[in-house]
Amino acid sequence: MMRWTNKFLWKVGRSCCFALIQGGAAAPPYLILAAALAVVASALCADGPALTAPAAGSTNAAPGRLLLRNGDSLDGDLVSIDTNQVVLWKNVDVAGPIEFKLDSISQLDFHPPVPPDRGTNYPCKVFLTQGDVLEGSLVSCDRDNVCLQTWYAGQLLFPRKQVQSVLFFPTAPDLFTVTGPEGWTQGAASGVLGAEAGQWTFRDGAFYASKSASIARDVKLPDTAELQFDLAWSGPLALSLALYADSLQPMLIADKDKIPDFGAFYSMHFQSLYVDVARIKKKENPIINLPPVIVNTFSQTNRVHIDVRARKKSNTLALLVNGQLLQVWTDTNGFVGEGTAVRFVHNGLGLIKVSDLRLAPWDGVLESAQTNLPPADQDTVWLTNNTFLSGVIESLAGGKMTLRGKEDNTEVPLERVSRLVLASAPGEPAKELEGSVHAVFAHGGPVTFQLESWTAGSVNVRSPVFGQAKFDPNAFRRLVFRPLDPAAGEGTNSTPARPPILLH
Repeated sequence: MMRWTNKFLWKVGRSCCFALIQGGAAAPPYLILAAALAVVASALCADGPALTAPAAGSTNAAPGRLLLRNGDSLDGDLVSIDTNQVVLWKNVDVAGPIEFKLDSISQLDFHPPVPPDRGTNYPCKVFLTQGDVLEGSLVSCDRDNVCLQTWYAGQLLFPRKQVQSVLFFPTAPDLFTVTGPEGWTQGAASGVLGAEAGQWTFRDGAFYASKSASIARDVKLPDTAELQFDLAWSGPLALSLALYADSLQPMLIADKDKIPDFGAFYSMHFQSLYVDVARIKKKENPIINLPPVIVNTFSQTNRVHIDVRARKKSNTLALLVNGQLLQVWTDTNGFVGEGTAVRFVHNGLGLIKVSDLRLAPWDGVLESAQTNLPPADQDTVWLTNNTFLSGVIESLAGGKMTLRGKEDNTEVPLERVSRLVLASAPGEPAKELEGSVHAVFAHGGPVTFQLESWTAGSVNVRSPVFGQAKFDPNAFRRLVFRPLDPAAGEGTNSTPARPPILLH
């Protein structure tokens, strides 16, 4: 019965891109069950780590973990993986390296050092069509290839048809950036719909929650602000973001009139295909829901870049998803936010990851929402003022991008570009190589490759997209050897039933 239960939980956990087990040395059956349960609790999109508290001050000196397919685990450090698929693993309690067959291993975890700065030469993320996400500096983009300069693998060349988009990191200094869990207040979030209450966990630059949980901080939101973060989820999406709050504790909407006084704030709900805003004032005042906006992107992927902008003077809140302006809310009754804090409340209906959270300066200028969508058969260059240009990207040189339109060419300085979305290319996507490894970067997204060898100074890999490459071992924090199914999207553009949002 125990074996069947573990197998069932494993199949549930692998519905996302990685099964991320974090368990202790397995021996008693209850520890095996705990490890299996951790699979479910940690399967948060392709690059999500397990929802366990990170070791304080993790460095290369901290031990890694080897997880076998039978559920056993062993702390230590990877010595090498040779071309014969023999793994040497060093444990402090054993005199010499221990030899394992690669096909007996499910996963390897590491504690890499903090990577170098992204640099100033057009730092960006490149999103590949099959799900890989690689960071670096954009070197070139033409009709055939996209070239990325990285600290961990030198230059990587991607066929243009395998690149989905390029997201540039902002160059303006942040007003606030998340660097750790310090300064954040865990709230007493009651379980929703019978769900058990939990807490947010911080690891590798991101917050994670698998149960009903709240976390908040007074980030000193200015009157004109831009809050950006990457959002990833598995299962139903049910997240509330409180803006301009004066309390660091969540509130149950049904008990609004029974709790101690609180300042008025806005609560933005991310749910299914919807995002809407609730205007929440003090006790006796009714809650006013501003018009919702349908976000079709939520049915097509389980990770997005969120950009929320606010301007008290004009009584407006705006939402951008993946660089596209979707909605501008104007509060005709006046801006009600009385505090300067933000609060994230997971309503316990799925798994949530919030990363790359930053509060950025904003000049208050917001272009009107685009009434015409970019054509899918052309490249789209999204500019920093939220307008876009369409055509064919011919070249990139000297900090300028040349875009060929229907009538003439346009040169665009890269400083004005926030995102590139490349036209969908016909043909089959790159096929995964036999025996591929699903890896997770130390501070970045997932990448899939065929692992040829691993030594202390070099990781030799082969990819169907970027070919042969040598990676720095410090680039990775996890290798998953068990083949996994990709996470499925919601799969419908019809209007779904909205899950109840009870906690704010």
